[in-house]
Amino acid sequence: MGALLAAPACAASMACCFGSAACSLCCAACPSAKNSTSTRIMYALMLFVGTFVACLMLVPGIQQKLADNRWFCAGLDQVGMECTHATGFQAVYRLCFAMAIFFLFMMLLMLRVRSSSDFRSKFQNGFWFFKYIILTGITIGFFYIRSEHFSGPVMWFGLTGGFLFILIQLVLIVDFAHGIAESWVEKYEETESRSCYIGLLSFTFTCFGLAIACIVLMFVFYTRGDETTSCSLNKFFISFNLILCFIISV
Repeated sequence: MGALLAAPACAASMACCFGSAACSLCCAACPSAKNSTSTRIMYALMLFVGTFVACLMLVPGIQQKLADNRWFCAGLDQVGMECTHATGFQAVYRLCFAMAIFFLFMMLLMLRVRSSSDFRSKFQNGFWFFKYIILTGITIGFFYIRSEHFSGPVMWFGLTGGFLFILIQLVLIVDFAHGIAESWVEKYEETESRSCYIGLLSFTFTCFGLAIACIVLMFVFYTRGDETTSCSLNKFFISFNLILCFIISV
């Protein structure tokens, strides 16, 4: 009887370790932070790990190692997928699409959640072990989909999502730069602080310098093709972007 009563207690303890308590245990030595702050850090870590793994999939040495090892390709051969398609850009598309599906599911789950007192907020702020398991399972599942049924639609999905993501990032960057400039100018007008004046000028010229350096690098690396490629479209977009930057700056 004692063993029967102890079994549920042990199961409950193990479930606790897989939930939010595991993060609290691992981060006991870290500075205290709000629940929302730690959640943002954990999601940022998840995105960083996914991006890091995607970058690893593009390393030529790792692509060759994965293609040479039969354990990676044995299951893929059974579904008619070439092993070379499971590495490189194909792997990046599958991994990133799995992350997009995961976060879409989390978004739908969190609809109309307005406070941490909502029951569903526990899924947002905890259960990290299960979240990584689910994300890993979705990623592995996408690797078993044939390339001819997967690559085309996902590439268009990635192109559209990447375009919208860049637009959102541009708005955030412009808003961030405008906020800093407005704050420093206001402080300089009130106190005539030379540190704010020098900081504003330094930040401005540093950003212009980085922009010019990036444009030069793009002209060096993305406008040179072979005899059959003129790269005229690349030259047009880089030049058009340079002209727009100059007009907006003036």
